[in-house]
Amino acid sequence: MPHPKYPYTVLLVPLMLLLFSDMCYSQLSVTGQFRPLTEYRNGYRIPIAEDTKPAFFTSQRTRLSLEYETDWYTMKISGQDVRTWGDTEQLGDQPNVNIHEAWALVTVSDHFGVKPGRQELVYGNQRLLGNVNWSQQGRSHDALIVTYSHPDLNLNLDAGGAFNQESQNLFGSSYQLDNYKVLSYVWLKKQWGLFAISSLGLTDGFERASGTTVFRYTYGVDLNYNGNRWQLSGSLYAQNGDDKIRDNISAWMSSLKASYSIDPVTITAGIDHLSGGDPNDSNPERHTFNTLYATNHKFYGHMDYFLNIPNDTRGAGLQDMYLKASYKLSDHAGLNVAYHHFARAESTTNPLNPTEILDDSLGSELDAKTSFTVSSDIELNVGYSVFVTTKSLRDLKEQTNANYWQHWGWIMLLITPQFL
Repeated sequence: MPHPKYPYTVLLVPLMLLLFSDMCYSQLSVTGQFRPLTEYRNGYRIPIAEDTKPAFFTSQRTRLSLEYETDWYTMKISGQDVRTWGDTEQLGDQPNVNIHEAWALVTVSDHFGVKPGRQELVYGNQRLLGNVNWSQQGRSHDALIVTYSHPDLNLNLDAGGAFNQESQNLFGSSYQLDNYKVLSYVWLKKQWGLFAISSLGLTDGFERASGTTVFRYTYGVDLNYNGNRWQLSGSLYAQNGDDKIRDNISAWMSSLKASYSIDPVTITAGIDHLSGGDPNDSNPERHTFNTLYATNHKFYGHMDYFLNIPNDTRGAGLQDMYLKASYKLSDHAGLNVAYHHFARAESTTNPLNPTEILDDSLGSELDAKTSFTVSSDIELNVGYSVFVTTKSLRDLKEQTNANYWQHWGWIMLLITPQFL
């Protein structure tokens, strides 16, 4: 029995807790992702000869993500298992589950937030910072981000940073993994009606074998116009500083793209230019633009011949002229076709014959992809690509006996259930 002096105490306490819980917003969501991908590789990434057997396999990504949101913070934990069917014995015990994301966004005010943890860094069109969602493992970073947003001004600003270490050292901060040691960036986006401008300034630091940490600087702007029928975009970026193997970097990249839509068809044309090493320079590699932590599968052909720029062109840069078309077959199906013509941005010698200057053309690629939406959480994608190589590409890849034609086909099932 409640004390007679406080007859309502027992009733007030649960009532106050109930009212307080109603005032505090919270929401928990649990989502999954099941993504098997079957590939037929007969020239994917590198030209292969006619007597070389193609590869055929199935890989799989399985993710489980938990996100909890309140008035004061949002927290996300995403675990994943990435495997190739058959890479573990039936009774084997090979651990391969890892954390893809684990972060918390703390709401400081209506406009400011702080977001530490393991997270994807995705900005703009992912030309320099992207999650590489095509790859089964994806990309994430251990970083701290300070965010600012003002919807009334259509303004967004992010400032992020990271400092990587191999372990919890007792002393020193040596870092020898093939990764950046230090990362910092500032991203700003402003919208005016149909026009938008965004700017990115990024610094990444690397520790050389000598123990010295050097820094590379990449900065530039993106312009976008999204009209009813026309969509226009352009990018211009410069790169300076030093990295693990280069000093006094002086490189740049640019892109122009235009799209026109007449339902159900959209036509897109564009050109990307990544600067390459000037053969007249005493250190030509310093003029090669590095695409940093981008989603290059999205830009330079689905067969990923130029996934790793600058290594895939041996420092000669890249010029990509493309024409794309998408057709909406129905509310549940679509078809996308893209043609790319690739060329070197600068002259380079044949790695197999240093006295020979290679031709500029690196070949052409045709990509086709069709998508079927079975339901709100089930999607089927099928794709096929053909790459027509040139002698320059085959010599550049040191595959002189490779076929003229290269092929790659794939089929992906994507199931994304909302458990809670």
